[in-house]
Amino acid sequence: MTRKANGNGALTVAQSTIGNLLGPFVTTALIKLYTGTTAWYLDILPGTEGVTETYRFVFKQLGLSVFVPLLAGQVIVSLSPHPVKKVFGEWKMSKLSSFALLTVIWSTYDGAFESGAFSGVPSDNMVFVVLILIALYFVWFAMSIVVSRLWLSHEDSIAVAYLVPTKTPAMGVALTTIMFVGLSEATETRMMLPMVIYQGIQTSLSSLLAIPLRKWQATKSVQQQSAGVEATAIDNHAHDADLSTMHGHNTSASALA
Repeated sequence: MTRKANGNGALTVAQSTIGNLLGPFVTTALIKLYTGTTAWYLDILPGTEGVTETYRFVFKQLGLSVFVPLLAGQVIVSLSPHPVKKVFGEWKMSKLSSFALLTVIWSTYDGAFESGAFSGVPSDNMVFVVLILIALYFVWFAMSIVVSRLWLSHEDSIAVAYLVPTKTPAMGVALTTIMFVGLSEATETRMMLPMVIYQGIQTSLSSLLAIPLRKWQATKSVQQQSAGVEATAIDNHAHDADLSTMHGHNTSASALA
């Protein structure tokens, strides 16, 4: 999406990598803080271990599914960059990541229909969830654009705006199944549904916003080009003026001679 909007694709890759590395640390801590109260809506959750034990269990599971593949991929890219580029570029094997994400989404919806998770949820609640998710996307998107424009270029701001609201179910679904062991299938699926619904919302809205963002970036590029042409014209005019002055001085000197 970032490239479609003429944003900084390299910055997006760097930010997403850092986010995937920090995600298990930050998300686990936030979930423990959020569920560490005696609020009524936490009654459905099973008893959890302490913070240390939770982190140990999370990283034991996510280490095999996130960190080990990431490390192995970096090693392979470093040792064999050209074959990797051929496989993922010419052979289009990069589509496998999209297929894997679709598999996660499909399995969540499949579990929801199989367990009857939708039957116990009022329709107005589902509408409310969808509207809240849309509002959250626009809030994060607007905040990222406004804040990043304080010191970043248009291309970098677009990259930040696309990454900040992005929430992948690949990490959220895994954390849900790891941290809340013992939930019924229907309850577990209900906890995952907002994540997969948000995935569809962010994909749709990101595609629609690519058009105005691309125009915004193009406008800035035109302004920069115009400023560059104007600066060049001023420099050329100054250079011509200097040449005229020098020619006048030479003519005067010749006349005096």
